[in-house]
Amino acid sequence: MFGGLAVISWAVFIMAVFQIPYPDSLAQANYFQVIGFFIPLLLALTFSLNIFLQFLIRSILISFTLIVLLILQALQSLNIITFALTAVAFGLLVSYFKKQKNGTSGIRRIRRIRV
Repeated sequence: MFGGLAVISWAVFIMAVFQIPYPDSLAQANYFQVIGFFIPLLLALTFSLNIFLQFLIRSILISFTLIVLLILQALQSLNIITFALTAVAFGLLVSYFKKQKNGTSGIRRIRRIRV
């Protein structure tokens, strides 16, 4: 299921790269250019990673981390300290959403209230 979504989202991302005009820098890009580039990239990375990881939340977190690192690199703010802080934040998020032994995520289910 996610293989088809990965192909479609990569196609949308490639179309966005060729159709949206390039700004001079990330700081000068308007809202449409930023959203039009990063949302398809997030979806494409998420669905592609989910093919291998089989865990959607972890795929979303890895994709979001890669995009944060990409933005820091584009703003020329990526150094060892920001990379380490991003890696620590990612590690904490992954440990919070880790899979349990029965195959479910660590999020508890809300029970129905009987009336």
